[in-house]
Parts: sequence; structure tokens; C-alpha cells
Amino acid sequence: MERTPDIDGSCGHTGCPAGQVLNYGGRNLRNRTYAYIGTRKRCGGCALKAQCTGGAFRFLAIHMDEPARQRARELANTPEFAEAQRQRKKVEALFAELKNQIGLRRLRLRRLKFVREQFFLAAVAQNIKRLVRFLSQPTTPTVEAAA
Repeated sequence: MERTPDIDGSCGHTGCPAGQVLNYGGRNLRNRTYAYIGTRKRCGGCALKAQCTGGAFRFLAIHMDEPARQRARELANTPEFAEAQRQRKKVEALFAELKNQIGLRRLRLRRLKFVREQFFLAAVAQNIKRLVRFLSQPTTPTVEAAA
């Protein structure tokens, strides 16, 4: 039987809230999970059973990629991630403008060189629109300090 490390790094079993050991029950390839199962004997008289499960025993399914998912959750709380999200928001807004306002929802041509050319033309149109908006802004006069 194949045993794989779970969240806390131990092999083949994981704990419940009361500290009881759950046995490794196999893996579900369809859901990509490892199953850990308690027994009626262990879970039946447990004081924390109401918090743990509503069934006769505890069943725990842990995703096969849980360590990577946990690492991603940790990284999501870092300031670097927040900065990357702000940068991504700017880029995504430009692509949304290309798609919705300039009409680059679907490419008209095939082959990479023609697609590249069509995309560059759309980007030029977008930059010209932005340049016109920038140049048409009223300039505010600078106030010089009186001596």
C-alpha cells in the first residue's frame, strides 16, 4: 500500500481534533485526494465528536497537492503578492480595453506573424488613444512663491 506524507509530514495517518489517529484509507484518483478514516470504536466515545463529525466516524479527504496549495495560501498573504496583484490589475485592464473597446475579441487572421501584426496594430491604436487623452488634459499653471 502506498503511503504519502500529509499536511504535517507524517506518513500514513493524520490526527483528529482530540488527537486520535486516523488510518490511511487509500486515494481517490477522481478527486485527487487521500482518504483518512477513523473507526467507530475510537470516535464513538470521543468528547469532541460533535465538533469533529456528524457521522459515526471521522472521514478526512486531503488533496494530493495540499502542500503546494498550503504554500500558495501562505504566499497570498505576503506584501510581494499584493504588489504583484496591483501590477497584474494594470495589465489586465489594458487587455480588457483591447478586447472590449478596440475590438480584439477575435483575431481575423491566422499564422503567428499575422496575429502578431494585428496585435501590434491594436496596441498602437490603444497607445494613440491614451496619448490623445494625455495631451488633451488641461495644464495647471504653476504658482511661484512671492518673495
